[in-house]
Amino acid sequence: MTDTNSNHDGRPVQGGDPGGNGTGPITFLVILNDERDRFSTRTAIDGLPGVELVGERTELRSGLLLARQLRPRILLLDLPEKCDEALIAAGSFKLDFPDIALFLMSNTLDPQVLLKAIRAGAQEVLKKPLDKVLLQEAVERVSRSGAARSAGETRARSIISVFGPKGGVGTSTIAANLAVAFKAHFGVNSVLADFDPASGDAAHLLGLKAEHSIADVARAPRIDSPTVHMNLLHHRTGTAVLAQPEDMNKVEVVTPAQAGGMIDALSSSFDVVVIDTPHTLDEVSLELFDRSTSILIVLELSVPGIRAARRALDVFERLRYTAVPDRVKMIVNRYSRSRALISLDELAEALQSRAYQTIENDYQRIFTSVNSGRPLCLDDPETPAARDLITLAGKLIGREAPAAVAGARRGLFGRMAPR
Repeated sequence: MTDTNSNHDGRPVQGGDPGGNGTGPITFLVILNDERDRFSTRTAIDGLPGVELVGERTELRSGLLLARQLRPRILLLDLPEKCDEALIAAGSFKLDFPDIALFLMSNTLDPQVLLKAIRAGAQEVLKKPLDKVLLQEAVERVSRSGAARSAGETRARSIISVFGPKGGVGTSTIAANLAVAFKAHFGVNSVLADFDPASGDAAHLLGLKAEHSIADVARAPRIDSPTVHMNLLHHRTGTAVLAQPEDMNKVEVVTPAQAGGMIDALSSSFDVVVIDTPHTLDEVSLELFDRSTSILIVLELSVPGIRAARRALDVFERLRYTAVPDRVKMIVNRYSRSRALISLDELAEALQSRAYQTIENDYQRIFTSVNSGRPLCLDDPETPAARDLITLAGKLIGREAPAAVAGARRGLFGRMAPR
């Protein structure tokens, strides 16, 4: 779980390549519990040429989650006196990301600790208080050896959170259509996870009955891949769904740890996980966002909608979710060029962020789609809103929209300004 009060110092992330592609700065992420250690480490890193601090955390679990998203070239973490848990977590992380250099900081350089650190995959073990000269030498060894080549070369799983900071903006409809579009139009193995107990629309939007649900997983003695998979629903396209129960009396409170376990289980089996998140910025939401490679903020072009999006962006900036370019994306739903009272340029000025994608206002067809439980992007893919949803799905995975959809857009809107 992200510690929103003490994990971040509010310093802006400077320009560069957080993934570290070999041409940008060497990116550093720090996980240290003690404020004095963080301050001295931050000061040392700031003084190193070609090195950029891209994130800080005080707690091991949330720090490793952030490292999975930012994929720095170097990860530095604390070794407490009782270090077995930290070493196990570090070793597991190193197996998943072998190209990220692992630095450990310890109060002692005891031979047994050093041996355990080496077995965990550490490149360097540094003694507290941190010596800037020794740190610089360690960074230079990483640079020379190429031990921390770009983690961007490693294929990343896609976990896409769809978030509406204001209710009633069509978040669930977008999430459901995206999940289906990935499978039906791009052949990508996808799953839709409904973490919004207040609406719990995922199953209905896809015409499914929630015979199994997220509540069954939450009640299970252990959350693992078999438990999650046995409680999935399956749409006719092959899209899987982890749904909310239909009966509100059967809704279970899901803890952040349970939510994280479910997403980990799903992402180990599916190419793309689409999450319909709660509308509030609570602990479960932040746990989901910590794991997400893309966070879609859905809004309408209205003053209340833009204000809600601005508040969400402020939180995401403090949590450094925006440190990775294009990780947080603005999606304008129910967009109408001819009737919009607020322009996209005015939106960009208000949020300091341009819309990543607009979705056409196609109220009647969306209304029919929602009530019939038949996704618009599947049953009526040539309609404006469906084309926008399919285009959005393609952009999120770096794929072109299918020829029929792209052709229809050129035919109808070729003379209009691009979105």
